[in-house]
Amino acid sequence: YYELDPQGVMPYANHVAFFDQAITAYFKHVNYDYLSDIEETKKDFHTVQVLVQYNKPLYFDQDIEIGVKVKEIGNSSMTWIMGMFLKEAGDLVSSCEAVHVYTDQTTMKPTPITDELKAKLKFN
Repeated sequence: YYELDPQGVMPYANHVAFFDQAITAYFKHVNYDYLSDIEETKKDFHTVQVLVQYNKPLYFDQDIEIGVKVKEIGNSSMTWIMGMFLKEAGDLVSSCEAVHVYTDQTTMKPTPITDELKAKLKFN
């Protein structure tokens, strides 16, 4: 885990990086080619809010699983909810709610998420 603090605990800010990687894995799971979409449409998701609750420390070499679900897709934003769990015990390490805004990369303004993209991303 990137680094450990003096107590051998993964720093709390690194949980956000793990949650971000889980969203990328979700995109792959639903066959959404994120990088190609950015290139073709000149639109991208920008993170505008991340709320994390830390329930217990995560120590070096502990195996984890992260559950990801789309909570809501609006006109130009989507909200994710995620949980990080110890793989063997199932204990909740932390949970996260993240909001992304779909943004036109030319104007840098929010733009509507197409119905086709909404259908693809709302797998669960």
